[in-house]
Amino acid sequence: MNRLLRRTQAALVPLTSWPDGPGPAEVPLLADGMNPILRVADDWRLPRHETRTEVMARCGVLPDPIYNWPALVLTEAEPLPGALAPWTASAFQRIPPQFPISRFTALAWFEDDAHANLRRVADNLTASLGPTLVGQRWNTVVAAWRSGLAEVSLTAWPPEWQSQGLQNPSEDRDPRLRTACHVTLTTGFSLPLSAREREWVTSSVPLAFEGDVGTARMAQAGRLAPGETELEYVRDPEDLVDDRQRTLGLSADGEALIVVSDQLFVMPRTDILLLEVIRMTPAKGGGGSSLHAHCCTHATGADNQSVFLAQHSDPDGMTALGQELGERLGCLVEVSRYYPDC
Repeated sequence: MNRLLRRTQAALVPLTSWPDGPGPAEVPLLADGMNPILRVADDWRLPRHETRTEVMARCGVLPDPIYNWPALVLTEAEPLPGALAPWTASAFQRIPPQFPISRFTALAWFEDDAHANLRRVADNLTASLGPTLVGQRWNTVVAAWRSGLAEVSLTAWPPEWQSQGLQNPSEDRDPRLRTACHVTLTTGFSLPLSAREREWVTSSVPLAFEGDVGTARMAQAGRLAPGETELEYVRDPEDLVDDRQRTLGLSADGEALIVVSDQLFVMPRTDILLLEVIRMTPAKGGGGSSLHAHCCTHATGADNQSVFLAQHSDPDGMTALGQELGERLGCLVEVSRYYPDC
């Protein structure tokens, strides 16, 4: 591990300011075809191959050693140099437990200087992942590496960049948190398409409607790792949706709803519990409407998994699409009352 985490400070680029922060360094695959970030995860003994259920059975759900909220505390993993506590993973009950953990977090602290702490961690990682840009993103200093959908990101909150008078009980308990470097490793896990799902995707016919699929600033499907709460219906898009970005449609046999937004969502008709149209009238915000699919889930803390489908600037703009999809999928459609967009 000392080899993996040795310091190579000269390779780093000096701090530069960006409104949205520097992008992650793109790291190529290793000579043996292995993803270098996943290799780092394995060297750190992060349990990325086990399901959340298996890890919970072995480790239990404990209070986070720093923040006291429920967490999976991974004492068997290799701690970072300067670690304030073991690696942790979320115990959020809306995460379906049948999939591997795909997001791990840790904190590192060396001295009472947020910039220095982040640079120390970045220096260490440069040995295995190469150099990256260190820069400002609004009130934080950041650095990151990406390979495929896997990513390591570093974030620190310099106290001099923060609003004064804010209180954080965790920082009161341990003042080192004010300048610690937050480390997040995301594996990029998603399920591959089954043969039937691949047929659904390739045969799907996009629906024509007024409005937008997904959200205005979303990334293209296959560009970013899915969130852990999304894993039941997200699939690896492979190279099947490059010409179907920002589309919503039905498979040729009518048995699945296919959405290509920031992820590829494949929802079997039998898993869709209901469609919901939410209507917002102009107030502080401009108003509009959105369409959501509520699907079956194995998450213990949720009645369903909600997938954002589409939106329109008109409060009634999604109603017709929701009703059409409800008829074609044979599921309930709920249209909300009008809420002020406050």
